[in-house]
Amino acid sequence: MALYVYAWADIPTSGCNVFSGPVCQEAERMKSKVVRLLLLFIGGVSFVVGSYRLFSLFDKSNQMEHTVGVVTHLKTERTYRHRKIYYERTARIEYETKLYRTHVRMRLHNPFVFRGSEISLWYNPDRTEEVTIPFEEGFIWGSLWAFGALCFFLGIVNCKISKI
Repeated sequence: MALYVYAWADIPTSGCNVFSGPVCQEAERMKSKVVRLLLLFIGGVSFVVGSYRLFSLFDKSNQMEHTVGVVTHLKTERTYRHRKIYYERTARIEYETKLYRTHVRMRLHNPFVFRGSEISLWYNPDRTEEVTIPFEEGFIWGSLWAFGALCFFLGIVNCKISKI
């Protein structure tokens, strides 16, 4: 069995530092450029999709009737997928249309809705089973829009800093 003794300079170091050569500095610039492009791409796509979906939600608000529904039954189901536990909440929501009282079963994403809760919802007057919960959709698409705006802003700031 041989015993090797390394000098301090012989130990391989991972990563680049300030005193590294031009090859390492070029690699750092390339990594920064990739991060910048990813931020701009992901931010741009998220911003456009979020804006489109928020606009379509605004368009739905003009076409649908507004009413308040009451959660009469709430079912929470635990499912296992890919070694993780997911909770799916399905609610039966009763609401009144202009002609009659009806109900719909929907999957809820808001964990703070309980049995007996009143929910603001929109329904299509021609097809009363077509229901939209504006708070949930607005929260989802508004969050995507804000995330896209933040990523796009950080990408632009990163471009400005790298040109200085």
